[in-house]
Amino acid sequence: MLLSAKSERILKQLGVAKAFERGETLVLIGPTYELRKDAGIKVRLAFLHDDEGRLCVGYASDDGGEWQPVESEPFSLRALGYYERRLKRIGEFVADGDKRR
Repeated sequence: MLLSAKSERILKQLGVAKAFERGETLVLIGPTYELRKDAGIKVRLAFLHDDEGRLCVGYASDDGGEWQPVESEPFSLRALGYYERRLKRIGEFVADGDKRR
């Protein structure tokens, strides 16, 4: 999948490429939110590859004690913005994300 220079720059700034190089299959980025409708369940922005090997963006939940993807779609800057806004809409800010990336 060919990405624009802007998309590549943003993914690099977020640390997505490095995380995939380290062998991670589900890359969690950004702040953690607690769902408003389901207290105790946390969600984060997530990047992963689908069955066809495409880079996807969406969000993951820690429901069940382990982070699992909930919803995703092929990556685009539009999809990234959508999921960033969606997490703010469905969740309450809990903590900042991992600063090491």
